[in-house]
Amino acid sequence: MIIRSLLKQPVLTISFHTHDARWTLGRPGRVASSGRVSLPAGSTADGVIAEPTIVGELVRSAPDFPGRGRMQVMLALPAQRTVFRVLELPRVDAKKFDEMVDREIRRELPMLSENAHISWKRVADRDGKAAVFVVGVARDVLDSHVAAAKAAGLHPQSADLRVIAAARAIGVPNCVIASVEDDEVEIAIFRDGMPNIVRHVDMVEDPGEWSRQLADELARTLKFYRDTHRDDDLAANIPISFVGDAAQRAMLAPEIREQTGHPSEMPKLQLIVSPEQETAAFAANVGLALKDIAA
Repeated sequence: MIIRSLLKQPVLTISFHTHDARWTLGRPGRVASSGRVSLPAGSTADGVIAEPTIVGELVRSAPDFPGRGRMQVMLALPAQRTVFRVLELPRVDAKKFDEMVDREIRRELPMLSENAHISWKRVADRDGKAAVFVVGVARDVLDSHVAAAKAAGLHPQSADLRVIAAARAIGVPNCVIASVEDDEVEIAIFRDGMPNIVRHVDMVEDPGEWSRQLADELARTLKFYRDTHRDDDLAANIPISFVGDAAQRAMLAPEIREQTGHPSEMPKLQLIVSPEQETAAFAANVGLALKDIAA
């Protein structure tokens, strides 16, 4: 199918979370509608959808779910059991580059190539070398999300990590982002548009401990980054950007500024979801809607 034909099709994004599934629909680079459906307890475990057929059928039967007709379908995936790496390789002829990348992935990341679905993309060259961003997602994680989408009547064409998609929705190359849900948080530090750190943390149920744990995890992540990037002064002044269903809850936690030394914000995303107060919860979907359809 040619790219021109794809660009005429609507884009449906879907993100499966612990307690619900969220979707948006619109033309490429736009969001026209959105929705969500609750999922039963125990639907996911360690990033894997336990009963993909049941979850998919719940999504498909939701009254406002638009999963009919020809469309591009994009999945937002959790960060559990995901590995990423930037490889710096010699510049070679374009015809030989793919082969060289595949060979280097097998050599540098042998366990990854055996146990994960791998994708890679060439990014800006570094010091005269070709830089390649590699992501490996555990096979059972990706396979279960694809199976749930298919059970919903969808045929996914592409996928992205939720926190990377959320950073795209913010639209700045340098950010500290926390995609926060009541039961989990995904933290990432981006420099020059590339993720340097990506972490997934399960959150405690105790409301009194929740904000303290979130502050601790953010402080730990930022300290590790500072300790391993001592020449990076800019990162010390970047605010923490909160997105996700519990973003407003995180903004109310005074411990975060106290423990991290960073201010907090709920940034305006590049696309708005209706109702507008729901936009932060759909950050990953917005980022998928902005993803290059040809990538």
